[in-house]
Parts: sequence; C-alpha cells; structure tokens
Amino acid sequence: MYLPRRVYLDHNATTPVDPAVAEAMAVALRDVFGNPASLHTEGRKAEGVLRRARSSVARLLGCPEERVFFVGSGSEANNTAILGVFSARGSKGHVVTTRIEHESVLGACAEIERRGGQVTYLAAGRDGRVEARQVQEALRPDTVLVSVMHANNETGALQPVEEIGRLCREAGVPLHTDAVQSFGKIRTDVDALGCELLSLTAHKINGPKGAAALYWRGVHACEPLIRGGDQEGGMRAGTVAVHQVAGLGKAAELRYERWRGDLERLRPLRAELIRGLREAFPAARVNGAEGEGRQLPGTVNVTFPAKNGLHLLAALDCYEISVSIGSACTADRIEPSHVLLGMGLSREDALSSIRLSMGGGTGKKDIAHVLKMLPRVLQGDPPGFAYLDPQHLTRERLTSKDVFLIDISMPTTRLTQRVLREAHRFSYFSFDKHLPEIPRDKEALLICDTGAFSLMAGYRLAQQGHSRVRVVFGGYGAWRALHPRLVEELCG
Repeated sequence: MYLPRRVYLDHNATTPVDPAVAEAMAVALRDVFGNPASLHTEGRKAEGVLRRARSSVARLLGCPEERVFFVGSGSEANNTAILGVFSARGSKGHVVTTRIEHESVLGACAEIERRGGQVTYLAAGRDGRVEARQVQEALRPDTVLVSVMHANNETGALQPVEEIGRLCREAGVPLHTDAVQSFGKIRTDVDALGCELLSLTAHKINGPKGAAALYWRGVHACEPLIRGGDQEGGMRAGTVAVHQVAGLGKAAELRYERWRGDLERLRPLRAELIRGLREAFPAARVNGAEGEGRQLPGTVNVTFPAKNGLHLLAALDCYEISVSIGSACTADRIEPSHVLLGMGLSREDALSSIRLSMGGGTGKKDIAHVLKMLPRVLQGDPPGFAYLDPQHLTRERLTSKDVFLIDISMPTTRLTQRVLREAHRFSYFSFDKHLPEIPRDKEALLICDTGAFSLMAGYRLAQQGHSRVRVVFGGYGAWRALHPRLVEELCG
C-alpha cells in the first residue's frame, strides 16, 4: 500500500515552504526591488517589508522590533552571538556550553579556543537534558557567555533555559540560546527565557532557506560578524535580501496563528508513533526526555538495537517515507551522532538510531503508513540486496564480466582520492536517470566513500526489481585498508 504522496518525517531538517509564504516572496521579488537602505520611494517600500517582517518575528518572541536583526542562516546567528560577545570582551574569557549543541555552536566555541579562550562543555543526561545546576557549577569570574540550546534538533529534548536564564541574570552573565528548533513550535518569549541573545531561522517553520534572525537584548555588548556597512543597525553588513525576509516574516505570522493548535495536534500523534514503534520492535528505545514541557511534540529519536540506522533510512525511503539519522559521513567512515554519544549512548546504539520529526502537514494517515511499513523494513525488506565484505572485493570480482561495477562517490572524492578506473561513475543525486543503463542480468556492485550513498542507491535498485545488488560495506575507506596492492593496480 502506497500513499499518493511521500510521508515526510524530517521536519527538524527542513520544512516545505507554505504557499502563502511563497506568494509573499513572489510579490516582494516582483514588486519590491528597491534597496531598503535607500531614501527614495522604492527604498522606503523595501524597508516597509523588512519592518513588517521584523514585527511578525518580534511578536512571537515578545520583544521590541528593534531588537530583531536579520541574518542569512541559523548558523550565522549562532556564530554572531557567540563570537560577537567574545570579541566584545577583547577575545578573552570563558564560555559555557553543552556537548549536544548544533555544530554551528560547537564550531564557534572551537574558534574561541583557537583564539586562546576557554570553553566548558557540559554533558547531558540519558534524557538528553542538562541541568541548571551544571551551569551554575561551571560559572567562573571570567565567564563571558553561556550558550545552551532551547530544543535539541536530534532528540527534541527541551533544555531548562528559563532556570538557566535566572542563574545567568543573577551572575551578570549573558545567555545565548539556539532556538532554531523551538521557534514557532512552542512558546519562545525572550523575557520568560531570560536570554540576552536568541537564534532562529525561517526554513524550520515553513519559510525559505537563507533567511534567519538574531534577537539581541542589547544589555551586553556584541560585535558584528560581517562588517562593512550599517545595515541591520550595524549588526550585519550587506544589502538585506528583502524577498527572503518577506518569507521569514510571513512564516512567523502564520506560526503565531497556528503553533498552539499544532502543539495539541502533534502530541497524540507522537504518542501513537512511539506506541507503534515499540509494538513493532519491543527492544526499541526512545531517546530524549518525556513529559510536557520537556520535549518537542513532533520529534521522536529511537534506537533499534542491532539494526543499522542508515539501512533503515534507505529502506524506508523505498516505501516513500523520509526520516533521518544523526550520523555524519567523514572521509572514510560514518560517524555516530555527537548528540547521542553526548547522552551516553554507545557508538553501536547511536548508529542504530533514526529520527522521525513531524510538522504542520503530518496526519494520522502518515503515522499509520509508517507503522504498517516499518515491520517489513525491520525484517529486511526489500529482497535482492546484500552487503559485500570489503575483504571479498577481490581482483576476480572486480574484473568479472558478470559484475556491473558502479562508483557512486562524491565528485570531490574522485578529484582527491584514487578510485576504480573501470567503474561506471554515477552521481547519487541523479541516480534515477542512470537506472536504464544498469543490466538486470548482472550483479550490480556499488561502492562509494563510506558506503552511505551506495547503500541508498542499492535499495533503490532492489526496489526497482534488481535481484543481485551488492554494496561494499564501509566503501572505499574499508576496501583501501584491506587491499592496498589492488588500489595501486586498479585505481587511478
């Protein structure tokens, strides 16, 4: 049974643009071409679009409009907040954050360490939450900033930001919170949170990519990340993309109207999804906090012990279901989620986990479809697909006329590393157009950097009826380590 549309359960990664948002952006592109910094009529018209968008964002935050500054992404907002405060203190001092933050926060903190600053990284508990007590114990006389996310992007666990905010106010230390996952989904009143700075983005709330904002209370100094102009009150140089900001403003306006209703609608859907997951696989473990006020209503991160999370993602994709994993592909292997490791999960359990995140368009039929297809996936559907131990990727196999060898590596890999000369080189992102070129009477043997892309493509082939699909486990990274002589002989 297939639904007439895909079941998209990856809203924490990004969301579809609402038609009303797309229309607002189209109007701005068509009719509002002026530079908002210009004094003439066209400039004033463009500035009016920014002003209305600023008002919509400020209404969700419960703050004055002039404290909202538009930037290009949530990552930029995080970097501006963290590096801006640190730079304003003379690039000296101590920062407190957590091990489960988004990479943009961790990257900014790593930059602080490179500049000679010190950073304390707090560990989360098995429920995915840090405790305010940990922050209090980490504060020092030279602490210049605390940065703790509002809602975790992988588990949905809500951090005790309000309590942390009270501690920071008492200590006179500014608090930054990354609210990219919570803005427009739950209450994000900046006075209640007690934050000095807050990051948000449009594409998590059915708005466009490339539009985001930073709230800055203005009590503590914060220097701009991008210099060279007076735009956004001097906080972010560069001509503002009016149409992008129009999209953010419209998305914020719609979320103000809808977030409470979505909150009540998603809670029972999440409960039903968790019940069904445990019924399909009794050993399944949900990662993150439980209970109202401790968890985003639309996020479920679940571990299926002894299963491969990437394998599950690929198989579910064949059944028109989009989920995600927190693992990251490096040059030669797949790394487990730093968030799950930071919560105390083993490497094996972290690699056995997937995230299902719901949004405004998710309904009961979507959850029912997932729960119908998941048992098939857990049992190994679809047939015709198998891993090949890289030890068995020998010269005989690579040169066999019965094997159709497919290299599905990233283009950058082919430029910087040696790959099999005789392989058919296909792009994963345009793989479907190559399907007619792959013979059904031969073994389709796929290899890529880590095994991730070839796994996804292998499932696609099996879904299309290919009965002999093999994927090199661990990809080139594993194979090169085992067969250095073959690499010299067959790769170029």
